[in-house]
Amino acid sequence: MQQWFLQNWLALLGAVTGSLALLINFLSYQHNRNKDQVHLTVSVRAHPEQDKNVRALLESEDKQQWDRPNLVEVYCVTVRNKGNIEAPLSSVGVVDASGVDHAAMVRRGQFLQVATASSMAPVPAKSEQQFVVYLNRGESLFTAARAFVVDQTGKRWQSNA
Repeated sequence: MQQWFLQNWLALLGAVTGSLALLINFLSYQHNRNKDQVHLTVSVRAHPEQDKNVRALLESEDKQQWDRPNLVEVYCVTVRNKGNIEAPLSSVGVVDASGVDHAAMVRRGQFLQVATASSMAPVPAKSEQQFVVYLNRGESLFTAARAFVVDQTGKRWQSNA
């Protein structure tokens, strides 16, 4: 056995070194592949002033149209980008108990518009953004069952409320 090692030490060293290099390259490939993927988490919570906002909406029914709110904030959706690249989004919102989607709205200057790909900036890597879901005048208050976010590849990320 000792004589075999003396005759083949160079081949043995090459086999060990080649195997280690292959393992290192495979692990590097796995690390780089996962680094270039979008990874989002989403959560929902009631707006801190949800009760006050809904009460203001209901109590202003007898006021003049210009003197009453038509939209009030009811839920906050938080989207966290855990990936290493920015995540362009196409929609954000909540799903109520009956399965109806309620889209979040984003502020563009003085106006609110539905959160769509053209109205939202991408979520930077390792950061989070908050979106607000509003209740319209005439709608009844709904209970959020799930929050969702759809990235621009079409993948839908969800979480239970």
